[in-house]
Amino acid sequence: MGNGTGTGLGSGVMGGVGAGRDGGFGGGPFSGDAVIAPREIYNPDPEYSEEARKAKQQGTVVLSLIVDADGRPRDIHVVRPLGMGLDEKAVEALRKWRFEPGRKGGIPVAMQVNVEVSFRLY
Repeated sequence: MGNGTGTGLGSGVMGGVGAGRDGGFGGGPFSGDAVIAPREIYNPDPEYSEEARKAKQQGTVVLSLIVDADGRPRDIHVVRPLGMGLDEKAVEALRKWRFEPGRKGGIPVAMQVNVEVSFRLY
């Protein structure tokens, strides 16, 4: 339909919808069972905020992000905050992380994932 090719809709290709390809939607990231999930290969620990250290705050921040086809995180946002400056520290650390990208049919693809960043005082 539209200017799609194969079974694509809109500008989709081979089952894609919008600008999607091979089952993707609108050029967005893949998700689901048909792909191999990204794997962390470099994940430095976050720094503690001074406010959280003084309050002895511990816990986990959950972040949602897209790991692009080059293994770099993008579009990071907090799903479950912890507060006291730790959310910002988690995002800051995650920007430095690197991943083995997700794959579909052996080809690297962008994929949406959730990541937990833990803060523990020892």
